[in-house]
Amino acid sequence: MRTFITGTVVAIFLTCTQVAHADIVTYYVGLDSRGTPFAAPAGLGGGDYPDNPNLNHLSLLFHHGDHYHALGVHNYSGPAAAPVLNDTNANNRTPEISTGLPPVELRRGAGAFDGLYRSGMPSNAPQNLEYGNYEFRNVHSLAGEDDITYNSSAGRWNSPFETANIALELVSASAGLNIAFGASPTMDLTVGGRQVLGLGNQLFSAMPTFWVDGAAPRGTYTAEFRLVDETGTYGDSGRFYIDVAVPEPNAMALTVFGALVFLGARWRRQSRA
Repeated sequence: MRTFITGTVVAIFLTCTQVAHADIVTYYVGLDSRGTPFAAPAGLGGGDYPDNPNLNHLSLLFHHGDHYHALGVHNYSGPAAAPVLNDTNANNRTPEISTGLPPVELRRGAGAFDGLYRSGMPSNAPQNLEYGNYEFRNVHSLAGEDDITYNSSAGRWNSPFETANIALELVSASAGLNIAFGASPTMDLTVGGRQVLGLGNQLFSAMPTFWVDGAAPRGTYTAEFRLVDETGTYGDSGRFYIDVAVPEPNAMALTVFGALVFLGARWRRQSRA
């Protein structure tokens, strides 16, 4: 009886937790409103750069608990007296380089994606759990859902951009990597092409699926993007990269083996109990 009650309480807690976070995803599109410039590194003499090069530019934001990580924003390098403007920065990839995580693993698909490797499949790989939900949403969808993150960094990314028509532009892609928007394995984005995500006054949501052929070589595949306002009202984001991978067969086998070992150990503990 005690086991049943405990299990029921845990199930209710997990259900409530999932409901509370049901409308929180990983990636959001916002507009940078910071007017204060950043300082040059102390090793280069310090001092302020001319401005924040991302002011009134779109940004891809990674939801990280109670704050954002800005991905692919513009950046100054060099001394403040002779700055060099770059259209990307060091934190421009997912998974983020600082985590040391490998690329998100593509898994064997089903249905229309049968026989192909695709994103969006269930996985316990830590990089997939943290970075593999490729749904892009308007940052304003967080208002009333997660006001702590929405208003973080002194409200830097909660400014309206209602007149924008936001598109995802593919700058480059590894050979064999396809990007589909929908339920079938199509190539909806080619290099230089754009996929409209939605208007700034819409709480849009768009989910690309990254996929490769079932016989594609194992290894890492990369897509390079930027966010663009097709009305020209707001500036483009910096360039950012999404890394995915077809895992080596031995890596997949080790994952399965590890899961079997874990389940076997748990079964033995339950049997002794």
